Order: sequence, then structure tokens, then C-alpha cells
Amino acid sequence: MKIKAIVFDLDSTLIESSVDFPKMKKNMIKELEKNGYPKDKLSPTDQTTVQILEAAEKFWEKTDKQIEERQKLREKMDYYMNQGEIESIKNLKEIPGASEAIKKINRMGYKMAILTRGHHDYAELALEKISIKDEFDLILGRGETPKPKPYPEALLYTVEKLGVDISETVMVGDHQIDSDSASSSGCDFIGVATGRRGIRSWANENPPPVLLESVKELPEYLESLKNV
Repeated sequence: MKIKAIVFDLDSTLIESSVDFPKMKKNMIKELEKNGYPKDKLSPTDQTTVQILEAAEKFWEKTDKQIEERQKLREKMDYYMNQGEIESIKNLKEIPGASEAIKKINRMGYKMAILTRGHHDYAELALEKISIKDEFDLILGRGETPKPKPYPEALLYTVEKLGVDISETVMVGDHQIDSDSASSSGCDFIGVATGRRGIRSWANENPPPVLLESVKELPEYLESLKNV
């Protein structure tokens, strides 16, 4: 396998994010329920933000909610997500060794991208804080791909923007969503064991075949592939 590009997740892969996701999702759910969604059918612990939004869209379609109302609620959902992310910037830290690893990988000649379900501004501010924003060729955040991770469109769009083939790309992430995104698009995947939920970050607590302790080990791993 000839790797030309690496696509990175952000939260818990490169940074120790302090985003309060349960609070964010509770605010989203409260707003949806206030506007007609059945109570106690959405979960801030068992569902991702994408799953909550998808459930809302299906409900609106089924109940013929007015287009204008839907758009206002989508904007409100964005507000809660953006607010939670930006508030966390002051407390975030890098995964130990992440910035040094990214700089090494850049010097190795790989194209690099960030693909996150966070807001673009949040991603840029986070990367600036740990001094690696300029190491990346591309940063794609929420709403900047045809569909978000884990849908294949997210990664396929990213690869197209990088100007490489999906077969020449590897995805690096800490969560099952990242692994599913790679699998659905036909991309190779490297997992890192820095997810905030530990082993529970993976479906059925079953980590991917290639799992590194952290992104700090990635440069050495990439070097080892050249000798295979």
C-alpha cells in the first residue's frame, strides 16, 4: 500500500477536548422536545449529535413540519453545538506528543487533512492553540462535506479535495465513527487508544486491527510500513 494522504479526526485523536457533549445534547434534546418531538425518545448518552439530528429530520418529515420551522430548529441545533465547542477552547490540551508527531509526518511528505464533526472555527482555534494548524493541507468541519462521518461521502469528499485516491489514503481516529467512515468509503484505518470512553469507543468494545496507543506512535508506524 502506497500512502499519500492521512485524514485525521480531531477530538480525542489530536486534542484532549473539554467539550461537554452530554450538556450539548441535553440542550438540543430539550429544544426539540419543546418544539414537538416526543419526550424521552432521544438520549444524550446513547446517541451522537448526528443521530439526534437525523431522528429529528425523520420526525419532521413524518409530521410535515413547516420548512421554515425546520430551518429555525436546525439553526438552533447549530447554535448549541457551536457554543459548546467554542466554550471548551480555553481548557483543551493536545494529546501528549501529538503536535510533534504531526510535524514529523508533515516532513515525511504526506498530505494531511482534518475531518471533524465539530465546527470549522472550533477546529482551527484548537489546532492554533497547539501550534499545528499550518501543518494541514485541508480542514473540514461540520456542514462542509455532503454528509458527515460515518457516511462515506465525508471521507470521499475530503480525499477528492486533497487530490489523491481513496486507496492511497488512511484515516486516523479514536472512535467507531471514524472506523465506520473509513470502512464505508473503502479507506484503510488506524485507530488510536485515546478516546474519552476508552475501549467503549469501539463497537462491542472491539478495537480495530491496527490500534496505536496514541498518535505519538504514528510516525514510527508509518516508517515501518515502508519496509513491508
